[in-house]
Amino acid sequence: MPVLEVTQLRLKEVAAHDPALLASLSIVRGKLQTKSVFYTCIEDPTHIVILGIWSTLEAHHHFLASPARDEVLGPQEHLLDFISTVHMDLDAMSSLPLDAPVLALERRFIKPDCLDAYNQAVTDDVRLMAQGTIPFNVIIGWRCDASPEHPEALVFTGWPSMEAHAAFAEKTRDHAETSAIRQLYHNPEAWHGRNMERQDHQ
Repeated sequence: MPVLEVTQLRLKEVAAHDPALLASLSIVRGKLQTKSVFYTCIEDPTHIVILGIWSTLEAHHHFLASPARDEVLGPQEHLLDFISTVHMDLDAMSSLPLDAPVLALERRFIKPDCLDAYNQAVTDDVRLMAQGTIPFNVIIGWRCDASPEHPEALVFTGWPSMEAHAAFAEKTRDHAETSAIRQLYHNPEAWHGRNMERQDHQ
């Protein structure tokens, strides 16, 4: 099954809007054919996130272990530092709310023995979130490279602005759906980004 790569990188003395950075990212996208999109982090502009689709998880791992890795990614090493990569099963990039001015990603680290309860609660949680994100999609999934002992859920939502997301979160903080699912995971990590290639979103 296709998988989504979510890679977070730190900029090295280069701004996210630097044409040289975008050109380098675009060259790699063309070579790998991963339909990648590039986001600059609103909370920390020194971070960027790359989303790309691979045919399988093994295909990405094979590339990273091959000599082609240094040939393709080597020219970026003076621009970027690696932070992390996670993967999630996803049929296509078009499923993500990439048309939104702001993309939000939440990583939820499920508490021990709460997996079944989370699976039961997440449908109502998504239904509530979808009311706030209209017309943008809500996409949920499981991190497919996490250990079975530490399941991790990923939630992608689209918003007109980061402030709109914050306002909706505050409005629904005490809703039954939100309260119920929040008890099932700990230390969530949230991130908001703007597409680096969308001039109307800058």
